[in-house]
Amino acid sequence: MDSLSKLYFLGEEKDPSFVQGRQGVISPDGLEGDARGKNSTDFQFDRGLPGRVAKGVNSFIGGGQSNLVSGSDSFAAAGSNNEVAGDMGFVAGESNSVSGSHGAAFGNLNDVLGNFSFAKGSGHVITAEAASAEGDGNIVSGYAAHAEGGLNICDGRYSHAEGLAARAYNDFQHARASGGFSNPGEIGEAQYTNLIARLSAEENYPRELLVGEEGSIVLMDNKMNVFRILVCASNPDLSEGAAWELKGIISKNDTPESTTLIGAVSKTVISRSNSSWDIAAEADKGNGALRLMADAEPGQSIRWVAFVEMVEVAFYS
Repeated sequence: MDSLSKLYFLGEEKDPSFVQGRQGVISPDGLEGDARGKNSTDFQFDRGLPGRVAKGVNSFIGGGQSNLVSGSDSFAAAGSNNEVAGDMGFVAGESNSVSGSHGAAFGNLNDVLGNFSFAKGSGHVITAEAASAEGDGNIVSGYAAHAEGGLNICDGRYSHAEGLAARAYNDFQHARASGGFSNPGEIGEAQYTNLIARLSAEENYPRELLVGEEGSIVLMDNKMNVFRILVCASNPDLSEGAAWELKGIISKNDTPESTTLIGAVSKTVISRSNSSWDIAAEADKGNGALRLMADAEPGQSIRWVAFVEMVEVAFYS
């Protein structure tokens, strides 16, 4: 039996060059350091400090230097100065930290705090669950959100930010930017965003189209926004329908009350089978938002869907 086979052999025969037992498996010439976790494996030769070991139950360090795995069933593949505190986590590279369970980080200086989250690249901070980031220096705090590129922020749940210095600040929002005005500029000061609002109603019109179940189309502070909105509405058997395009400009300073439409909203009726159906865009001074209000005669089951695009500009830098 070769040495590698003997390392995992659980019978009487064991390779004497390895230490195996309550403290786990320790590589030759790597015996120094604190006690290893039960059934752990630590192949580091240079750990820097005594505590940089495979401490977690069933944990594994494949090599490298100064890595620490304290989560159970977790794995540091190689690299240096990585830490895995979350259970069932994985890390490879340099100076990464994975403290959420079932998390992973590849690259350099990533910090994965959310459970089931993943970072690839450099300098990401992920605090939300089921979130991910790729590229350099992204921050993701929204549940199941994703950032790719550099210096992007995802605050909203299920949101996506891409490019350079974009910010997805609403739930379900997609943001895209190519930097700001001073290379790279402030995050979100020159960007494009889109999202979908919807409504299903039969009574109590006029009614607001919402983002998700209850969200408004909230605006960022101190910004000017030009919007273009396509709206489609239908009854259940598709015998009646309507479509509109709305265009306008809306601004918001640093309070919700400052939200203001600049001039009149341009509305085009693309097609409409029922003249009682209508849609309007308003400034929502209570929430600091762009509000879409649907109207129709009561007693009709109607579903409304709006695709909202905005080009946003600010003097943040």
